[in-house]
Amino acid sequence: MANVRIDRLHKEFRASTGAVHALRELSLDIADGEFVSLVGPSGCGKSTALRIIAGLETPTSGRILFGGRDITGLEPRDRNIAMVFQSYALYPHMTVRQNLEYGLRKRRVPKPERDRKVAEIGAMLQIAGMFERKPRQLSGGQRQRVALGRALIRDPEVFLLDEPLSNLDAKLRVHMRAELAALHQKVRTTMVYVTHDQLEALTLSDRIVVMNHGVMQQVGRPEEIYSRPANRFVAEFIGTPSMNMIEGEVSIEGGRPVFNGPGVAVALPEAPPRTPSGGQATLGVRPEDIALVAPDAPGAIPARVTVSELAGPERFHFVSMGGGSVIVRTPASTVLHPGEAVSLGLQPDRLHLFQGTGEDAAALR
Repeated sequence: MANVRIDRLHKEFRASTGAVHALRELSLDIADGEFVSLVGPSGCGKSTALRIIAGLETPTSGRILFGGRDITGLEPRDRNIAMVFQSYALYPHMTVRQNLEYGLRKRRVPKPERDRKVAEIGAMLQIAGMFERKPRQLSGGQRQRVALGRALIRDPEVFLLDEPLSNLDAKLRVHMRAELAALHQKVRTTMVYVTHDQLEALTLSDRIVVMNHGVMQQVGRPEEIYSRPANRFVAEFIGTPSMNMIEGEVSIEGGRPVFNGPGVAVALPEAPPRTPSGGQATLGVRPEDIALVAPDAPGAIPARVTVSELAGPERFHFVSMGGGSVIVRTPASTVLHPGEAVSLGLQPDRLHLFQGTGEDAAALR
């Protein structure tokens, strides 16, 4: 196993319209045995970063180091990595056993050692009873296990996963997430995982790297990314449903800072730094941090329900207020109907304030 250091990685492509910057000065240290996810929308640079780590793409500038060793110029076969793709990439004419041991055969590993490793991986991933089947005879989840096994059997220093669960149905994805987490606990190999699914990143990772337009927006533990987003983009991208955003400005009223937006006036517990009175700001609040309150409760905001959705043990209520709308998360037992008048309460200590209104608006509190 090895720690991975990404040092000022930059990648640009030439197009008829000029240079396209896929990565911009990405620097990141990944500890030995850590599970790190690169997450972001399509085109954010996460797959480009993974391909450079794998040696499938050449950086414009910057370095990749494994255990302090510069491997930037090495061929993929010389990096001691293993990669699992979205498409499984199994050989269709080979059996499961042959797929698993293919890499070992190419490296001329003796048959007794091959048999030992295949049996070990088969037991670990619960595919021992499928050794004589072809990929077409396997389910999606079984194929993914074989793809994982073929990568693990090489004992790589670094394990790279490029959206490996995206072809699975919703139920199987949940199951395979749990299997991946358990697998990492067993092997403790350094893993770099690319996904556009923020739920996968939150549930699997030791740390998450959120990317947008080739730039790292924030890196931190899942609970930190969710609870203390660095900017508006991270706040809106991480979390389902997304964080509610209300645009307005901060003013000082009676010596206290107050956020004023369309139909919303919220007293803030303390003056946010760097935001002068009258400065544009965005108030962020998670759906679970909006309460339904009595109309005469202090700070109650009048609103009206537009849509209510049942999502298993909870409900999501789309509510209009002051010309805008927010989503409120409640237990499933809270039944509201379209057109119904409600009052909303915001918890000051659960609010997020961002300087400005764009996606790069920095968090102030």
